[in-house]
Amino acid sequence: VQTCALPISNGVGYINIPQNSQNGSYTLVAGDAGKHIFHPSGQAAATYTIPANSSVSYATGTALTFINMSANAVTIAITTDTMYLASTGSTGSRTLAQYGTATAVKITGTNWIISGNGLT
Repeated sequence: VQTCALPISNGVGYINIPQNSQNGSYTLVAGDAGKHIFHPSGQAAATYTIPANSSVSYATGTALTFINMSANAVTIAITTDTMYLASTGSTGSRTLAQYGTATAVKITGTNWIISGNGLT
């Protein structure tokens, strides 16, 4: 029988994706890294904003997930950095429809890429 010992600080990340539930528009903070921002059903349209690197310096590889359960769309915006849509490379704010999920990953100091279902 072989055993495998992993270092205690292996840097693998979360084994779940903690939730930050937001009813209205919200600008993400450093503590949101690795979390999902949840827009509950019955809420009005909202904008979730990823702040500029000069304001919140997320580490490269940071993932931010968005889930929209409301019939009202969520806009995922970015300030002065660039967010690319994975399928087309187009830039700018994105709209997340009801039951949509999207994940944005920081790929360089000021660049993010976002993909998901129900995302335009």
